[in-house]
Amino acid sequence: MPAESLAASAIDDDLAEELSWLKLDEVTQAVDLAEIEHAYQALELEEARVEVEISECIEGSAKVEAHLAQLFALQENVAAMATQLVPMQSVIDATAANAGAISGSVRFLDQERLKLERALETVKETSLLKTRLAELLTAMDARDIDAAATLVHEYATTGSETLDSPFVCFAAPAHASNAAAGLESPRETIAAATKELVERVSYMFDAAVESNNTREIGRCFRLFPLLGEEQRGLDRYSEFLCSAIADKSRLTGEVRGSVYALRITRLFEAIAAVIDNHFSLVEQHYGAGRMVRVIQRLQMEGARRACMVLDFFEEERHIKRRLSQIQLADASAIKARAQPRSVEREDAISDADFKDITSILVEIVLIERQIATFGRFLESRAAPEARSLLEDPEARDRVFLAPEALAKLVPISSQSTFDASASYNRSSGGVFDENTGLIAHTPLSARLEWLTDTYVTLETFFVSRSVAKAMALDDADSLTGWNDVISSDADSANRKGQLSGPSATGAGRHSKVQGSGFSQTAQGIQQTSSCVGDMFFVVKTALEHAISIQQPAAIEAVTQCVISSMNSEFLAAMQSRALEKWATAAASSRSALGSTASSESGWRLPGVGSPGGSAEHTAVPVQLSPQAQSQRRVLVALNNLDLACTYLQKTVDGLRANASAEWARASRNDDAARAKTAIDTLAAFSAKFTHVKQRSLEQIGVHVLKPWMRAILQHSYCDIKYVLTDEEFNDMQSDNLFQQRFMLKFRGLAQQLSPRLTPGNFAAALDLAISSLAQDWERAIRQSKFNMLGGIMFEKDVREIQRYLEQESGSLLRPRFARLVQMADVLAVESAADVRHILDAQPVDMSARGALSEKDIQGLLANRIDLAAGSDGPKGTTG
Repeated sequence: MPAESLAASAIDDDLAEELSWLKLDEVTQAVDLAEIEHAYQALELEEARVEVEISECIEGSAKVEAHLAQLFALQENVAAMATQLVPMQSVIDATAANAGAISGSVRFLDQERLKLERALETVKETSLLKTRLAELLTAMDARDIDAAATLVHEYATTGSETLDSPFVCFAAPAHASNAAAGLESPRETIAAATKELVERVSYMFDAAVESNNTREIGRCFRLFPLLGEEQRGLDRYSEFLCSAIADKSRLTGEVRGSVYALRITRLFEAIAAVIDNHFSLVEQHYGAGRMVRVIQRLQMEGARRACMVLDFFEEERHIKRRLSQIQLADASAIKARAQPRSVEREDAISDADFKDITSILVEIVLIERQIATFGRFLESRAAPEARSLLEDPEARDRVFLAPEALAKLVPISSQSTFDASASYNRSSGGVFDENTGLIAHTPLSARLEWLTDTYVTLETFFVSRSVAKAMALDDADSLTGWNDVISSDADSANRKGQLSGPSATGAGRHSKVQGSGFSQTAQGIQQTSSCVGDMFFVVKTALEHAISIQQPAAIEAVTQCVISSMNSEFLAAMQSRALEKWATAAASSRSALGSTASSESGWRLPGVGSPGGSAEHTAVPVQLSPQAQSQRRVLVALNNLDLACTYLQKTVDGLRANASAEWARASRNDDAARAKTAIDTLAAFSAKFTHVKQRSLEQIGVHVLKPWMRAILQHSYCDIKYVLTDEEFNDMQSDNLFQQRFMLKFRGLAQQLSPRLTPGNFAAALDLAISSLAQDWERAIRQSKFNMLGGIMFEKDVREIQRYLEQESGSLLRPRFARLVQMADVLAVESAADVRHILDAQPVDMSARGALSEKDIQGLLANRIDLAAGSDGPKGTTG
């Protein structure tokens, strides 16, 4: 059977594939013989398939009949079971009806049970209320304030629902006092008891304050929140603390000097101590955030008392008269500037008045600094309390002082400038600081503005007056150690230095000149005058004052005054002195000027055939001459400018550190940004000092160092030539007079400048001198004749001088000597054809000046007398 099924399945598949294209209409219409045969075969296959299916159906008919017989037998059993289920359905319906009735009864019983429990709870609460009311009345009769307040607090927190119960009338105790007062309900009884307790506690608190009974004061303070009178308790306790501040801030003993600054300090210290000592007590009995109300009251009390101190300060220190004097002095100064210098000027402020103004200024700084410090302290204590109230706006409104209460705290003297209706408008959002909860504008705010304006006026006057006085008392014309005139005649300078030695008067402001190989002790030469130190002492003091009071407007004003004073007084004077014409000794001037004016034989070296030599120089006089005075005036001004740059940078660094420390806990970042901007403006002013110093150095380089370097170079090349024989070449190698003379002369010049210049100025002067040397040396070489041995010797001279100057100056001079090195390489070639190879093989740093051009190289090769035009090798080695 299975085999036949498989065969039938296979036949079906074949037929499905074969007959997929075959349709009955197409079979009947087939005409072609091949199509007819194909159709016939398909029909045979279909017939075979149908026969197989019929055979399978016939074979399975017996099983189908057996299954049908079983189904007919089950039909009788099902009918019997259906007959039996009918009575059971009736029983189930009846049972469901009974269950529904029972469920309704159970729900009714549950509701009745809940009502009974609530009734029992109400009876219990009513009974307890009746007992507590009896205890309250008993405590009131016995004047047991603590017990009565505790019972009232329990009613307020847990008994409100009981008092609203309809059975509360049964809790009213039969008490004589209730009948006398006409009280019927427990609510009226509790309200009357609460009112009476509040009156009693208030009276007890006042009596305790009057008798200074701190224990009783603390007891009453703890009872107010139990009676629901938090605000009353905080206000009364704040009044007590305010009254205690007067005694704690009172000065004991005789005080001299800045007495008002000390009073302000003692006042704020007393308030700070009160806040710290009572902080935990308020938080324990009143809750978190409640201390901010006490801080607000103490803030107003501190402002009121501080204003009183400032009023006395203004009157006792005659502030208005001092301000009028300063205005008159400023007007006189403006008028004096328009008059000739010959007219004698009258000073509106005497030295005694200036001393008083200075003492007032110091006291104002101390007062403002204490006010700023106290403000930061209040912010640190109030900010956490204010944050704890942010989540509950209603509690915030209850804790913060009301506008009416706040207006009552303003003194009568401040009512005109402090309109309560305008300032204390809660809807405007300007009454309290959102971050700290402190009062944004107090009577002290207006007085602080006045105090800041007064400080700015006094400080700017102090700065301008002190800087002018520092310039007037400058000792630039009395500095010692400047007797010797600086000259390019190094031999006479050295001899004079050996004879005279260091001056015996004064040790000099810079005892050691450092920074190069030419450093030497300068004990007898004072490099800078007194005006720099005096001026920057004033500047630093004034700016530190401005930062300490933490008022950005004051910092900006004082910074501008400092810049203006330094610019008009110090910088103008130093620029005038530093840019004066340099005066030198007569002989040295003639030698230098003569060398500069000569464009022919003056720079021709003796190797060409024309003799050369240096002129004889006269000795510099030992006494202080006009030339020495001029040099001292110029160089001291130059040193003052360099020292001013250093002092200004140090001052700015210190101010930035102080500002960061002072504003580290500032609540407003814009104030710190304004202070930083003002300090940056001061730092930028140092560029003017640098500019004037650079101009002076350039002028000295052009009019002094350049002629001196020419004279030194000319003196060093005396009797020196670069057209050498073998014997002369060997002699110069063993004893190079040019190098010895140059080093001696240059060292003599450097040793004259080193003790007279600051390290920075001396390094800049050396750089200018070396630049002039390189340029003049190039010009001299172009006018000289060489042979190959002379070129080799010149190459050694250039490299040795470069090494010597780098060693002594401590600077890299390769860019300065790059062209000279190239020139030496060209002049030392064996043949003209080697020039390009040498230059390509030896790249040099040309950052200072450009490389040699083709024209320059051809000019140098033309100076080689041993090279004929167009030749490839030397013609000879003798000169």
